[in-house]
Amino acid sequence: MENPFRFGGVVRGPYFADRLAEMDELTTQMDSLGRVFLVSPRRYGKTCLLFNLMERLLQKGMAVAFVDLNAHPDLPSLAAGVAQKLAGSLETDMDKLVKLFSSMRRLRPRLAVGPDGGISAGLEAVSNREEAIHALIEGLAQAEALAAKKKKKLVVIMDEFFDIQKYDGEKVEKAMRSEIQKQEHLSYIFSGSEASVMLAMVNDRRRAFYKMGRVMSLGPIPREAYLEFIEGWLKKGGIHAKRQELVRILELGGDIPYNVQRLCHNLWEAAMAGQGKVTPSLVESLPEQIARQDSPHYELIWRSVTPSQRSLLMALAQSPGARPFSRDFQARHGIGPSSSIKASLDSLMKKGIVIQEPGGLYRFTDIFFPRWIQSMSQAKAGMA
Repeated sequence: MENPFRFGGVVRGPYFADRLAEMDELTTQMDSLGRVFLVSPRRYGKTCLLFNLMERLLQKGMAVAFVDLNAHPDLPSLAAGVAQKLAGSLETDMDKLVKLFSSMRRLRPRLAVGPDGGISAGLEAVSNREEAIHALIEGLAQAEALAAKKKKKLVVIMDEFFDIQKYDGEKVEKAMRSEIQKQEHLSYIFSGSEASVMLAMVNDRRRAFYKMGRVMSLGPIPREAYLEFIEGWLKKGGIHAKRQELVRILELGGDIPYNVQRLCHNLWEAAMAGQGKVTPSLVESLPEQIARQDSPHYELIWRSVTPSQRSLLMALAQSPGARPFSRDFQARHGIGPSSSIKASLDSLMKKGIVIQEPGGLYRFTDIFFPRWIQSMSQAKAGMA
């Protein structure tokens, strides 16, 4: 039996843990042609949720277009990508799609021949930035007209939407709102992991998307549901684990789905090798196992930071939940002053190594990284 606890990619079907309430809520919103701003921290399974939602919506007879803003380095590329994805989700006939693309004023059709000899139709991005905004709006308007003609609902998912700021975001937002508010056949999910940026779009009166849709925050999977999911798979594999041992896995993973899946993946492999036995000591060893497995990755991160940043990371690893600007923290770890700590924290946050939480707390984005730092420090101390 294959390891059912999957991570690091899109997890579908029976391997996707819970999120039934979120799936139901989003399905209702999309069926009602709603607009949802989905905000989720990284590693909470946002992309998995969206891909499983897409499968459900397709089964209900809706058309779905998924646009990842990370895949488009500039506005012209985004304009071409949006027009192509939206039209392609509504029209599958190649001849009609080429004709549709040919009718566009600001984007040029492009044909490509695949390795198997099949022909696909696409659009070439315009070079002029101002034209790109008009091309983006033309693509949205064309999708509305095509959906109306086919009498079909189209769900448009724009992932990592906070990245729109790299395209002179507020100007693009105004143009998009002007078009979207007129549409009657398209619903939207604007999703992103940068909560402050996403919320500012909806809550700032000066922004074009102010109160344009409802905000939905993706939090941890409810523990009881997650425990039932884990227990179900362990039983199928002939692995017995006590409830308190599984609760401990959720605790070690901080209730973050990616972390829990990773821990359960290693638990499965270890239990299978040990005749299906799960012990408290095995559970406690899982984070260190993962830290060792990811050691090459952590080595690269360690080499990319400055000596002062390394000192701060070591202090944060040794004192989780501490406030780095407090005198006690600085005295205990022999680091400072506060101005130097702030500079290091700003750089580490920019690199995505740590994240700031309310109350002046900072934590690692990867909970297994501090385990690696602790192990490395202990190894060096043992060699001294």
